[in-house]
Amino acid sequence: MTRRPLLALLLVLAAGLVGCDTAATTPESQVVVEAYLQANAPMDSIRLTRSVGTQGAYVPSEAAIRNAEVTVRRLNDDGTPAATIPYRESASGVYAPAPTPRPLVQPLTTYELSVTTPDGAEVTARTTVPDTLSIVDSKNEEVVYQSQPQPTFTVTPPRSARAGQAVLVLTTTSLVDFGRPESQLRDRLTPFYEEDYDPEEDNVRSFRQTSSGVLNEANFTQDDAGRITTKLPWISVAFYGPNRVAVHVIDENLYDLVRSQQAQTPGQGGGGLGPGEIPNVIEHVEGGTGIFGSYARDAREVTIQRPASDPLE
Repeated sequence: MTRRPLLALLLVLAAGLVGCDTAATTPESQVVVEAYLQANAPMDSIRLTRSVGTQGAYVPSEAAIRNAEVTVRRLNDDGTPAATIPYRESASGVYAPAPTPRPLVQPLTTYELSVTTPDGAEVTARTTVPDTLSIVDSKNEEVVYQSQPQPTFTVTPPRSARAGQAVLVLTTTSLVDFGRPESQLRDRLTPFYEEDYDPEEDNVRSFRQTSSGVLNEANFTQDDAGRITTKLPWISVAFYGPNRVAVHVIDENLYDLVRSQQAQTPGQGGGGLGPGEIPNVIEHVEGGTGIFGSYARDAREVTIQRPASDPLE
């Protein structure tokens, strides 16, 4: 499990990639792509930056790639273009779809990203969008933290082009008022996060959204109709009070990125690996690095109550 969203994924899936190279064997600066498509949602913006070395400071305004040519093509089943969506730079290094209104992302459809930078670098990537899913049942929506039974969610059978078993990612977003002072927000942290919080290094607001990491068949049950039921991992809850829990089905690109990132993180399967044994992050961007991924999601609200053994100080 991870205490924070991956790339803020998962995020949920909107914060910037870190500024260092994702592959230790390629220290030269690379084009970094960050783009996500959500099934049945308007096409979102794309961020383009350049990676910096591990000793360098990542400053988005300085790393931004300006004046690039950016398009996304929606492809037919045979790989031929069905539509081309041009993008225009809307902010430094951020490119938005030019059509108004923005086209909706079609599920079970492949999209191809094409980028040409002013210095002639060409970057491409593809993603096949998972089918939409719906939470058809939820239980234990108001519970005491770490009590049994915990919140559960049943979703329609997810279909995607990802090979192998179905995987889910749950993200939890606190709905408390984050306009409050930091001290008041800290009082609402659940024990794991309260213990982990260092006021000299952390901003308590960075705990607002957390992720379960990848959940596979070992973490959920499936009925005869193919519907999946999964529990909300307690480690995914950072704040007492109201929370929005989103269930995601992710594409192959996000799946590879998340699982390989988990292998690099201490306590998540990679922590016991020695130097030289930790695998590189798996990404599928040709001519650069980063993520061009897609997902489908549905969400419900839950309320997590403070245990009597953890009184508010």
